[in-house]
Amino acid sequence: MSTYLSQIQYRLPSFAVFSVSFLAFSVSLGVAMVSIAKLLLLIAVLGQFIKDVRNRSFPSLKSWPQLTWWVLAAMAWMSLSGMWTEASTPDALAGWGRHSRILWFLAVFYVLRTPAHALLSLKWFVAGMVIMMLSSWALVIGLTVPWASAKELPALGIVHGSTLEQPVLLTLLAAVLWFMRDHWPQGHWRYVPIGILLLTVVNVFFVMTGRSGFLVMLLFISMAVWWQLPKKWRWLVVALPFALAALIMVLSPRFQTQTLKVFQDVQSYQQGSVETSQAQRLDYWHRSLLAIKENPLLGHGVGSWRMKYHRLGGMQVDAPSNPHQQYLLWAVESGAVGLFLFLGILVFQLKGAYALPVNAKQTLLTVTAMAAVMGVMNCPYFGAGMGECLVYLAASLLALRAMQQPLPEPS
Repeated sequence: MSTYLSQIQYRLPSFAVFSVSFLAFSVSLGVAMVSIAKLLLLIAVLGQFIKDVRNRSFPSLKSWPQLTWWVLAAMAWMSLSGMWTEASTPDALAGWGRHSRILWFLAVFYVLRTPAHALLSLKWFVAGMVIMMLSSWALVIGLTVPWASAKELPALGIVHGSTLEQPVLLTLLAAVLWFMRDHWPQGHWRYVPIGILLLTVVNVFFVMTGRSGFLVMLLFISMAVWWQLPKKWRWLVVALPFALAALIMVLSPRFQTQTLKVFQDVQSYQQGSVETSQAQRLDYWHRSLLAIKENPLLGHGVGSWRMKYHRLGGMQVDAPSNPHQQYLLWAVESGAVGLFLFLGILVFQLKGAYALPVNAKQTLLTVTAMAAVMGVMNCPYFGAGMGECLVYLAASLLALRAMQQPLPEPS
């Protein structure tokens, strides 16, 4: 028995890295694959915990980033709000489950014990996203992609999920690939990542129709240019996203159509209709502000947003479980206290980035900025796949703190 346990302990680090890498690879493959990956990661966490108990080898509290305590505090407060929630028990439990995606940050960081393993998982993340990007192009040119599960028209190039998630995920691919370019292959193979980046940017701006994707891609390009410029010229980047948007408006019919549609949707809402995407958002936000006004400090409890939306006169009969605005969702359900704790997650994620090597720092700063901006229009940490992707990237990048350049390849 002791020999058997020894073999398990010996193989456990490999299984732990596999589970994280599988999660990194799976965030581009749909909800079902993400669920399987999370189950494997949970097994790895339990195995690592048992090993740490036996060997008294727990990581010291000092080794955990400050972000950890904000994640725990935010989820503890959201859980506590269940005591006064106005939602039904099923809605409260479902809401808690969606909010709890941020806890997977702890699982990923716990099992990634070396920078080499963290880098390896990031390579699997890139591999999964590249497959999704190439599959998208295959759909666009009319090829059959057996693993594509999206219901959207093939001409839109959606492989899994929707027009919301895929362009954002592809932009995360571009950010990781560009800022971690010190780890690109050498020789002629070095041009492959450049080709991937070009295909990804063109895909988002000329094939995709998601406005959130447009926005975060403009943000990524602006931040990439920011770090390439001398400090005295960086102020010019303030105008860059507007200049890029104007240029792409001329070059990309889809970008132009989707951008102009925002103004049409706002007019539709002013006329009393919520049949369009932006009109629905405006209605969600209006009712959210009314709900916050009723209970600004403590909120209405986990899972309560949809119920409050309907009670306060929301016009959409089949309303979703969130207002498509991360900050309003936390304010409605957990009040000013919960919103403060959630903002702390973003702030300390940014702070943690400054303890990283330059390439990892720039990657995490960009990922965090993208999540923060996306939160104005959506609930990225609330959605399946997207939420796991963001917390995985934060944990794996923060696990690179001890990395020295150049980093040896993991064995």
